[in-house]
Amino acid sequence: LSQIITSEEAERRGQVYDRQGATYLFDLDYVEDVYTVDAAHYGNISHFVNHSCDPNLQVYNVFIENLDQRLPRIALFATRPIRAGEELTFDYNMHGTCHTCPCHTCHTPVPATPSTRMDSNFGLVGGSLGGSPRARGRIECKCGAASCRKFLF
Repeated sequence: LSQIITSEEAERRGQVYDRQGATYLFDLDYVEDVYTVDAAHYGNISHFVNHSCDPNLQVYNVFIENLDQRLPRIALFATRPIRAGEELTFDYNMHGTCHTCPCHTCHTPVPATPSTRMDSNFGLVGGSLGGSPRARGRIECKCGAASCRKFLF
């Protein structure tokens, strides 16, 4: 449902999107950093899922009709029961920490898949929205969670 582009093209588009104040880029860096999902013009409802330092969703790579580990589909699973009307969120600054399997019954540790390019309309600390996501500095978090880290990246 989204465009799959090279990481080089994602860096170019990321600079344009940053000037516009919002991006929908998501690295597919499960094995290597070759491809990126761009949901700016194509996508589904998931590109409206916001960040939280205390998220209720976890991102997983899944492989459907494709065994190329560089091209997973992105799936969101609940990490806990979600109340009706509660905002759906995931942590944009994913690290390789372990989480419980989404089935919530076997308690098998599952490594989170890191991503480095998920950007959104967040305030930058000490600068404007210029440069690539990696070069422009830390992005201030505004999630409001009690456990907020104060910065996304």
